[in-house]
Amino acid sequence: MNQFNMMQDVDQFFTINQSVFSGNPAIVKSINELKLVIGDINAISQKQAVRTKAESTIKADIKSSLIDGALKVAGGMSAHAAATGDTRLKINADVTFSDLNKMRETDFTIKIRAIYDTALPIAEALEVWGVTQADIDGLNTGVEEFTTQSPAIRNVKAKTKQATSGLKTKFDEGNDLLKNTLDPMMLPFKNLNPTLHGEYMNARAIIDRRATQTQTPPPPKED
Repeated sequence: MNQFNMMQDVDQFFTINQSVFSGNPAIVKSINELKLVIGDINAISQKQAVRTKAESTIKADIKSSLIDGALKVAGGMSAHAAATGDTRLKINADVTFSDLNKMRETDFTIKIRAIYDTALPIAEALEVWGVTQADIDGLNTGVEEFTTQSPAIRNVKAKTKQATSGLKTKFDEGNDLLKNTLDPMMLPFKNLNPTLHGEYMNARAIIDRRATQTQTPPPPKED
């Protein structure tokens, strides 16, 4: 991020001083190449962030819906168990939001399927407790969606890894352009226009923006 900020600062420097360099085709060409590198880095970064966030959000929504459905069906099972004195059913229905939410992915899918398998044979009896066949079927279809989402996320992560490699290539390209082309081209301005050259070198400096943020001073020690 700090390297990218530096590249943008250099681009801004050349934009502000466009009139100074417009008569030098070599510098103008290199400036345009830098702009393309910055644009590519920005595009890859945004696509990378959007893909990962979208897939993770979809999976989280599916899990949330599954938990709601499982608790509804389990509630009906628990009520039916109390009405019939079915201890085994009562134990199978004993689940909370916290239990489901904290489970590892494998345990979560096993539990959802267990609730579905238990509820399916007594679907008609659960209707009086507000549990419909659609509620029960929803657990089966929902858990299938949830499990198929995992490969989708792994696929996104694989693409993200490729994108990260692409970003490194672009950063190397940008740094090479600055170090081996623009820096030497700007060197004559150290004598021709020292102020301008100093501004360029300031733009070239890599600054840790996080480290320069204002820190909240600690409270004074009590005597």
